Amino acid sequence: MPARSRRVRPGFARAAKAKPAPRRGRSRWIIPVAALVLLAAGAAVAFVVLRDGAGGGDAVAWARLDTADVHSLAFDPADPAHLYFGHHGGLLESRDGGRSWQPTALSGADAMNVRVSDEGLMQIAGHEVYLESRDGGQTWEPVPTDLPGLDLHAFVTDPGDPTHAWAFAVGHGLFESTDAGRHWEQRQPDSFGALTTFQADGQPVLVGLTQIGIARSDDGGRTWQPLGRPSGQLASLAASGDGSVLYAGTTDGLQRSTNGGQTWSATGLTNVALTIAVPAGDDATVAVVDDQTRFYRSSDRGATWPGPLITSSPPTTMA
Repeated sequence: MPARSRRVRPGFARAAKAKPAPRRGRSRWIIPVAALVLLAAGAAVAFVVLRDGAGGGDAVAWARLDTADVHSLAFDPADPAHLYFGHHGGLLESRDGGRSWQPTALSGADAMNVRVSDEGLMQIAGHEVYLESRDGGQTWEPVPTDLPGLDLHAFVTDPGDPTHAWAFAVGHGLFESTDAGRHWEQRQPDSFGALTTFQADGQPVLVGLTQIGIARSDDGGRTWQPLGRPSGQLASLAASGDGSVLYAGTTDGLQRSTNGGQTWSATGLTNVALTIAVPAGDDATVAVVDDQTRFYRSSDRGATWPGPLITSSPPTTMA
């Protein structure tokens, strides 16, 4: 099989495709200089647990995802055992907490960002991709939008209102929408490598990776204030729904802040977390996929990362 070509997008690099090679030790990402990070056709593959040991410190992987890159991870707000994982080739899902993963109806689309609401609305955004589903991901339609560009490297929704969203369009800046992405207003021309949101006193708060580090906005992205910076180069961000815990994936491992991002401390995961997710209403649970496409899950704010209690069946492939 010919080697897949490596494509690095403009702006912040979340994950870049790697050349085929033995799994162990293969890196799945690139951080370009001066950037502060931010299926095969005709085949359907079932992704299952490969328990091949720890990935960092005492962390034990729940699964390894057989994808060429890592982009996004999200919990279903209605079911914390139901997760979605986005990559260049589409969307995978797990219904057992992350032990096993299967393809969804969405394939061939760059799911760089995935957002799931408890009202049944799902949206994905990526490189020339902006789609939505209102039937649990069974069917997808393009979002009719007036965004000036659809190279969307960061996309988040208000945890209190899924129709309220922010998107960073490469070459155009940060935009805000209050009607599920139909109409947008520009908020900042600056670049953002990642965005996360939480609610404080009933109002959405944005936290983003910018060219100078991590910053916070309390006015919908109009103005930003710098926060403390974790050690290492930044790769990803996530927050609990109330903002009591912030997480940052860096080259020094997953780091955590419990004071609004003023200071950061190490967790029990030393891997590079390329994408992070926190379930709604649960500030103790956090899940990540690292640069070796391994899925980890913690129930104590990242202090420990044990494997699943029940192992899964051997890997299978569906023709």
